[in-house]
Amino acid sequence: MTTATLSPPREGSGGMGKVYDVVFDVFCSLRLTVVIIFMLAVGCVVGMFVDQTKPFEDHARVWAQTPWKYYTFTFLEFHDVYHSWWFGTSILLLALNLIACSIERLPKIWIDIHNPDPRLTPKRARGIKNKASFRADDAAHFKEAFLDIVGKADPPQVLEEGDTTYIFTEKHKYARTGVYVVHTALLFIMFGSIVTTSFGFDGTVGIVEGSVGRYAFGKGPAGLRYRQDLGFYIRCTDFRLKQFVDGAPLDFESDLTIITKDGREVARKTIQVNDPLEYGGYMMYQASYQPVPGDERVQLAVGRPGQPKTVYSVSPGTRISIPGTDVAYVPLEIIPQYADLGEALRVQQIQEGRPPTSFLVFKNYPDFDEQARRGEFALHYKGADKTYMTGIQVGKVPGIEVVFTGFAVMFIGMYMAFFMSHRRYWARLTRRADGTYDVLIAGAAKRHQYTFEEEFQRLVTELDEEEGVTKQEGGAAG
Repeated sequence: MTTATLSPPREGSGGMGKVYDVVFDVFCSLRLTVVIIFMLAVGCVVGMFVDQTKPFEDHARVWAQTPWKYYTFTFLEFHDVYHSWWFGTSILLLALNLIACSIERLPKIWIDIHNPDPRLTPKRARGIKNKASFRADDAAHFKEAFLDIVGKADPPQVLEEGDTTYIFTEKHKYARTGVYVVHTALLFIMFGSIVTTSFGFDGTVGIVEGSVGRYAFGKGPAGLRYRQDLGFYIRCTDFRLKQFVDGAPLDFESDLTIITKDGREVARKTIQVNDPLEYGGYMMYQASYQPVPGDERVQLAVGRPGQPKTVYSVSPGTRISIPGTDVAYVPLEIIPQYADLGEALRVQQIQEGRPPTSFLVFKNYPDFDEQARRGEFALHYKGADKTYMTGIQVGKVPGIEVVFTGFAVMFIGMYMAFFMSHRRYWARLTRRADGTYDVLIAGAAKRHQYTFEEEFQRLVTELDEEEGVTKQEGGAAG
């Protein structure tokens, strides 16, 4: 959550300048942040309890019974709350709030990070809790011991003013910018999400084997279907379905070819459920399939016993006339499983002067008809070739890289804000008439105060153990 203070009046501002100051102060306020977060929370609650997948008409039938409820529901677009005007406005206001707070505070912090005042003045010392006084015989020795005990830190600053020497160093100075790194990450996430929501697409396209498709169908606000022009053609050259012995689907895949509007083939791939084809910013996944009704063809081999047979590929119900004879055969029905003999085909024989007869031929037993029926012609059912329509899930998620970048930056900012503790150390050495030095040291931390107090006490203890350095009792002087 962003904490901000109202900026002081800006000198020389008047007229429009005052309006700018008021508007800027409003966008910097914590109250605005609380109101915006409350509005977004309300939107999330509404989105949970009001079904966002139903079309507007379904909601209207329920809410139209009470006019004021219907008007409120329509005006606030509760049927599609995440795309509503007020939810989008809340996100925009939150972005402006974050930007304004960063503009208000970050420049001052950035200047202090790169140009800190090394002097431990009496005024500054009064505002610091952790302080200690020493008497030192040698300034150079104390400086070396002080920096050595403080440990690894940023390069120290040493300032000499007459008989007074100031020493300053700090650790993790950029930890103070962690909250602003989080602000930047949130802006990345919000911007990326808006781009994804506004320009993204998630839909399906169904393509029959051997044909092409150019349009995908998605669901828009309130569940309304709309057509999306992909800008290229998808051809399904082949679809393959693998099945278990009992006929249950095992796996399915499609051979796809991408063709541009001018007829050029630019990509080709076999897609499966978890192995998509990517082109033009779209990801194309194998999602479903279904047989095309009335487009099934059977393979039936017909010939005299003991002689080569002719294979006919026809649809069920199509008459197969044998050349030079008055005999014809009509495939009637495909039987997926006949007893324990496997797939079978029921065939009708038609011959002039005789009543039609029907019999079975089996896919797994090529010689069954020849040995069992012993007719003029022997038949063998070689199987059925179904035509399928492959269902392809088509998705386009622009801005997702920006969202992922935002989350990565957020983790960095949270680590800086919560796990890196900014610590500062000062020392002021004032030369006495006898050549010794009155020393005042001080330390401050932005967070983890109890831990820092222990660290500062260790610093005091180890300095007191240094040769030529004596801790002064009775408190620390300013």
